Amino acid sequence: MNDTIQEADSFTIVPTLPDESIDVTLTDPPYPNGMKLFENTITDGYAMLYYACRKTKNFIVFFWAPTNIPTPPRGWYEVARHVWHKPDGKSINTYEVIVVWSKNYKRLTSRVWSIPILDYRSLKDWKPHPTQKPVKLLRYLLDLYTNPSDLVLDPFAGTGTTAVACKQTGRHYIAIESNPDYAAICKERLNDTKKNSTEEEPLEASADPEPSSKRRGTRANKE
Repeated sequence: MNDTIQEADSFTIVPTLPDESIDVTLTDPPYPNGMKLFENTITDGYAMLYYACRKTKNFIVFFWAPTNIPTPPRGWYEVARHVWHKPDGKSINTYEVIVVWSKNYKRLTSRVWSIPILDYRSLKDWKPHPTQKPVKLLRYLLDLYTNPSDLVLDPFAGTGTTAVACKQTGRHYIAIESNPDYAAICKERLNDTKKNSTEEEPLEASADPEPSSKRRGTRANKE
């Protein structure tokens, strides 16, 4: 199942995973938004975040609207809340938050990234999905919260940006997408993706002067 796109409902796949078998869950779940997207699956977004806590050892990292942000379940803590500013965003809110939950109650640095949805390097990678994320941003998040060879779960894979970033940076992934059209795009993008692709900026381009082991904080203390 690792390093594959599962075309299925995430609630049929995630329950089969052993508890604490995933290093990090990194996903963009359906959530309440002004564009009225994914209204039929918004409840799934809330539910899967909590369910993923049973399967994940280290961090739950997820995109959300600036309001109505879920609170972590018992035994988990919100340790960071980043802001992704979208200079080319067309909606009323030109930013999203990226929430980080951890079992370790230790606050981590929160950041603001201003990264366009599309730029001259990523135009060819654009796919017909209303909330596609830039690969660069997912690479930054992987750098902060994972180590090479970690296993990353994305139960709402969309067009596969998390999986693409994992493949580029030497992480393993389980990506699940129920929409067959989006799942097909995931597979196409992964077939076109080379590990350690030079088309994206290297991980250390995150403009963070601290070494990666120190940035991860709780991960470094555990390992």
